[in-house]
Amino acid sequence: MISNNYIPEKINEYNAYLDGTKMIGVAASVTLPEVNMKTSTVSGVGVNGELDSPTIGQFESMEQEIQFNTLYSSAMDMLSPLSTVNLTLRASQQVYDKQGGYNFKGLRVVEIGRVKKFNPGKVEKGEAMEATVTLELTYLMIEVAPPDAQRRALQDDFPAGRQGERCRVRARVDRRVAP
Repeated sequence: MISNNYIPEKINEYNAYLDGTKMIGVAASVTLPEVNMKTSTVSGVGVNGELDSPTIGQFESMEQEIQFNTLYSSAMDMLSPLSTVNLTLRASQQVYDKQGGYNFKGLRVVEIGRVKKFNPGKVEKGEAMEATVTLELTYLMIEVAPPDAQRRALQDDFPAGRQGERCRVRARVDRRVAP
């Protein structure tokens, strides 16, 4: 159930974790991958032209680019071609409470994938390197805290010990590759 008492405003803070260990040196923003369902064109008598029909449960390739300020160990730990990358983003969403004050809601994004591309960036005096690692995702899960959940502190789940709420699954795309 959606609460009419909250106005979502912004991401207040976030942290990135690689295999459960906090990453350092990740750039200030991460653009999440676009999720596109596979489609096929349907045409024939009574269709009145053509239409794209989604194939339920099938998704197109998803890429995630992670930008690093410099080539710190967090970036280098992702580069092994023999292992998968397990990346988690945990964010504190700032919402305005119409009954007075502000509140914080949890957001968690879990991505599992393989390294597809590595760009070491540039070396320039006094500037960030802007190195990037691109992952081909095999798993994507996005959890959003429900607006009406009971408040409780989750120091491990929210950056800077923010107050938040227990997360629940709202969207999930599972593209795991069979072993």
